[in-house]
Amino acid sequence: MVVGSGPAGSITARFAAQAGAKVLIIERRAEVGVPVLCGEGVSQKVDNFKVLEGKRWIATKMQGARIFSPNGTMITLAAEYAGNETGYVVYRDIFDQELARGAVKKGAKLMLNTNAVDLLKKNGKIKGLIAQQFDETLEIETDVVVGADGVESRVGRWAGIKTTLKPYDLETCVQYTLTNIDWDSPYCDFFLGKQVAPGGYVWVFPKGKDVANVGIGVLASLSEAGKAKQYLDRFIASHPELKKGQPVRIITGADPVAEPIQSVTDNLLLVGDAARQVDPITGGGLMHAIEAGKYAGETIGKAVEKQRFDTETLSEYETCWKNAFGKKLHRNYVVKEIMLDMEDKTLDMLADSLKDYKFEEFSTLSIIKALVTKHPSLLVKLTPLMKLART
Repeated sequence: MVVGSGPAGSITARFAAQAGAKVLIIERRAEVGVPVLCGEGVSQKVDNFKVLEGKRWIATKMQGARIFSPNGTMITLAAEYAGNETGYVVYRDIFDQELARGAVKKGAKLMLNTNAVDLLKKNGKIKGLIAQQFDETLEIETDVVVGADGVESRVGRWAGIKTTLKPYDLETCVQYTLTNIDWDSPYCDFFLGKQVAPGGYVWVFPKGKDVANVGIGVLASLSEAGKAKQYLDRFIASHPELKKGQPVRIITGADPVAEPIQSVTDNLLLVGDAARQVDPITGGGLMHAIEAGKYAGETIGKAVEKQRFDTETLSEYETCWKNAFGKKLHRNYVVKEIMLDMEDKTLDMLADSLKDYKFEEFSTLSIIKALVTKHPSLLVKLTPLMKLART
């Protein structure tokens, strides 16, 4: 039983069904992928998973990313170095639907308009899920419940896992899809600065010649209700290329920028945003959701074969995703903490150090080397990161 038909849920369902498990996905909305909930950027590494057919889900293929410091200094990164949010800008509704279709083709069942109400427990043990579909209450027995239900997972909370986020670890987000703009760029652009987006950044992801997703993430602890939209509107008004644009879609939401939480207990897994498998710097989690979903589905398949669904058996999933990207998420959380304490002039120094640097390799140590070579005064601020990079 998978709660949520986003990428994490659909990929988990696909690989579990492929491994021989009987899988049901429930989705509280009437349509998979609607409403769109993110900036719609994903790495080209998604191709390696072979879970998407055709190219209908691709809006644009990007060359890389450009990062602009508060004073406008630009760092350009090729797509292979630019992180998990750069490579393709996608039509997220189509993207999600294609992933769900792939799960169904492997044998998973999908129920829409079905809302998870609580875990079904017997003698204190998880035995399934209670759900509501229209006026009917359903008690669905299952060996494993997968919480792929997003930020502050209710499924996780019902299982006794602390899923509530503090404002310090949550970004409030607003995004416009603007049309009639003059932003014709082969790069995904990111803008930093306390006056631009306190504790976060503004992004511009082109979706065509005169269309782009223009959004903002602001750390909740540094903002107030409605402030994110005000910052975004001010940014757009200050850029003539965007100013004349009109929104054809507005979305709001929240992204965790925290460290991951417990993702396994008896008869239950958390995947994707529900497990906080999200980059604490960018708030992006599509690639991690897909990779973790694959590990989750494969682990469930093995558990079904053994007919064992205890924490020990299911922990193979947690071991796999932590080995794959757990260290990276911890490192990036440390980076986030360091950057929050930096003044804009320090961010400008960082950008100045990196703007012309030719990376022979792209690693934490190589970045620190570039920074300290040009601005030795940065060494003290970066010491915690250097210690982490050497572990």
